[in-house]
Amino acid sequence: MRDYRFDVVRVVCMTYLIAFFHLYGYVYTGTSTTIVYSASTAMAHACLGLFTFASGYLLGKKYCFGQQGNVDLWKFYKKRILRVFPLFVVSSILLWLISFNTAAATLNGLLCISPFVNPKPLTTYYIPVILWCYLVTPLISRQRLSWRVYSSLTLFGLLLIARWMFPSIDNRFVFDVLFYFVGVVTAPGFDWKFNIPYGSFVKSGIILVFLFLVAFVSIYAFFLYHPLFQMVLGAAGVFVILFVCEALSKSLFAGQDSKANGSFVCKVVGFVSYASMACYMFHRFFYWGAEKIWNPSDASVKWLYMAAVVYPVIVVSSYAIQKLYDAFAKRF
Repeated sequence: MRDYRFDVVRVVCMTYLIAFFHLYGYVYTGTSTTIVYSASTAMAHACLGLFTFASGYLLGKKYCFGQQGNVDLWKFYKKRILRVFPLFVVSSILLWLISFNTAAATLNGLLCISPFVNPKPLTTYYIPVILWCYLVTPLISRQRLSWRVYSSLTLFGLLLIARWMFPSIDNRFVFDVLFYFVGVVTAPGFDWKFNIPYGSFVKSGIILVFLFLVAFVSIYAFFLYHPLFQMVLGAAGVFVILFVCEALSKSLFAGQDSKANGSFVCKVVGFVSYASMACYMFHRFFYWGAEKIWNPSDASVKWLYMAAVVYPVIVVSSYAIQKLYDAFAKRF
């Protein structure tokens, strides 16, 4: 059965990133809201960490490589690259044309070396991260749990050593790779639903820790920019968002395909989930165009314009882009 919880994860994470976190920078300027913006940065890390975790979890559950594997290596790489890279190329070029990213940052992104060297492209930096995760998936997604654990620990340990030796390696890359590995390793035998007697206590404890950390950051915002603190706060946020999405999926889908296929709300969730990756790659271009059409000086009016008018246009347009591209990609 399809795990609709991860459709909710995609919708929640991408909506936060596009309709709040990135939109915040278009609406507000100056330093008057620095603390609010800084506190929301950790949640943005958590959203991308959760999105990466979900990718690793779903791929780790579906694919098994090696002598007892169930998938051809070339077909796996072909499917993953076709799904992401061509749209990434188009998005990168558009962001360069509107001067959102420099030519050097764009080139580093397209060469997929931006996680390791500067300058790094804004927003689209995440695509090379997930592509590198796809590259190492066949090395860790094997039948034996011990292999998954040891290979993930080895690769992550090497990454930490490299990060210590080369400061240009992006901390966000280290953070996202960690959660991708957690997803792949736990995929065969753990559903992350905490359907156990003490599950509510585990969830409550993590949520309380997260809320404490958020409150602490709100008072001492400079801690947010420390790499270690970002990872701690973002890690707690990953599981808090996952628990929230689990509760939402239970109320929306109730574990039944019939309800998921019939409910209007559930169809909306599926629609936005399908469009989410294209939304992430192209939303900056739509925001740029929207500002050219109308750029009100009042922050409240601009937020309403962007969130209530432009964001739905982004979702619908991204769905169409993804649909057209998928139809094209099936030819290969």
